[in-house]
Amino acid sequence: MRYFIVHAHHEPRSFSGALTTHAREKLFAAGHEVVVSDLNAMHFDPVSDRRNFTTLADAHYLKQQAEEQYASQHDGFAPDVEREIRKLESCDVLVFQFPLWWFGMPAILKGWCDRVLAMGRVYGGGKWYEHGIGAGRPAIVSMTTGGPPPMYGSAGLNPQLTGILAPIHHGVFWFNGFRPAAPFITWGVSRQDAGQRAARLERWGDCLLNIGERPALPHLPASTFSEGGIGIDIMPRYMVSWTRTRGDEGREDRERAAITRLRGEGVVLDAWDATHGGRGGFVARAESPEALRERLEASELGGAMEFVIDQLQISEPE
Repeated sequence: MRYFIVHAHHEPRSFSGALTTHAREKLFAAGHEVVVSDLNAMHFDPVSDRRNFTTLADAHYLKQQAEEQYASQHDGFAPDVEREIRKLESCDVLVFQFPLWWFGMPAILKGWCDRVLAMGRVYGGGKWYEHGIGAGRPAIVSMTTGGPPPMYGSAGLNPQLTGILAPIHHGVFWFNGFRPAAPFITWGVSRQDAGQRAARLERWGDCLLNIGERPALPHLPASTFSEGGIGIDIMPRYMVSWTRTRGDEGREDRERAAITRLRGEGVVLDAWDATHGGRGGFVARAESPEALRERLEASELGGAMEFVIDQLQISEPE
């Protein structure tokens, strides 16, 4: 397979650098092809303007999407943009490697997205979501943080990880047809000792080698929304409250794994746990409450939980 790693860190000796180096070596040793765009080392220009193009659609007003479409039709992308688009077009697995800066990706990586994900060439004309350039191929974020996991949990001070990474998982990966895999997060890397870091590197290499087995994140197809994705969800949404009726060793782990799978299949949209009393719930989507109940009972959740399913009213923003 051909792995494309977009690496965004200015220090080659950083742990982000170590993750990319280890990934490249381990994948290459396993017989895979690895292409790395080390954006800082390349001095990649993150500023999106007329320098993106060698063609000109309108000299008086810069409308980026119009210029991108024109460049797509007339082979008019600047060489640095063209090279990155070709890497994206030919990869089997897409990887973003970066440190978390100000609850987002570094500016150079955002600029890469702004310049490379061009309308007409990468998306547009019906080429998006399940029909996007990614064609269902996996994409994954590998990110390092300064803070520990509790800071990003539901009771933590910082925003939750799902919200922080939504612009990438949904807006970059799935919007362009790549199947977003569960991210690989190295928490509080500056607080880890050499042994912990070495173990983390090995886990990252194994993760990439087995990327097809990595749990998928929710990636709802545009075809299940009205007006081809422009309107609202045509599937009803439900609030599911559950109470655990039977417990055995390892059940909670199996339940979490089942919910992760259901999230990847677009059945469960949001979930939480109430650890005291064995109760919890989630928002789900399905054709009917009967179909949802049948799907839940067929999973690892069935047989050990009682479900209360209530339909939610979907509203559009004003």
